[in-house]
Amino acid sequence: MGWRVLTIAERFWPKVDVRGADECWPWLAGKSTDGYGLLRPEGRDGSLRAHRVSWELANGPIPAGLLVCHHCDNPPCVNPAHLFLGTVADNRRDMVAKGRERHASPVGEANGNARLTAEIVRDIRRRAAEGQRNCDISRETGVERSRVSKIVHGRTWRAA
Repeated sequence: MGWRVLTIAERFWPKVDVRGADECWPWLAGKSTDGYGLLRPEGRDGSLRAHRVSWELANGPIPAGLLVCHHCDNPPCVNPAHLFLGTVADNRRDMVAKGRERHASPVGEANGNARLTAEIVRDIRRRAAEGQRNCDISRETGVERSRVSKIVHGRTWRAA
């Protein structure tokens, strides 16, 4: 008797706590940092999102450009009845309609983690515009050279 490779379905369903038809079915195996279930397919690198596998097992392939979204807003849920296909815009509308929109973090000095002031940032940009090298600006202002570079190139402190 030889070994046989299990199908995705044979590997998938034992990792699911299947409950009532209307309940969430939590993924019991590994999860991503954002809480979505992960399944590593045999003989392939990388992992598949469990809710996407659930959709495909129940409904077939996911058309290009579409996401598998949750009606229940529960990332580890893989109940096919709780999943729907949508675009990024559809997913965003669903999020806003349910009041789950995350507001952007405060910028500049309003951000509680800010270590610089808008005045210091303007001074760094003025010095750079006058031709001073980032390493010299860093030494004179006490701001790390990598941070000076990010400020000068607009990758941080865009609003200052």
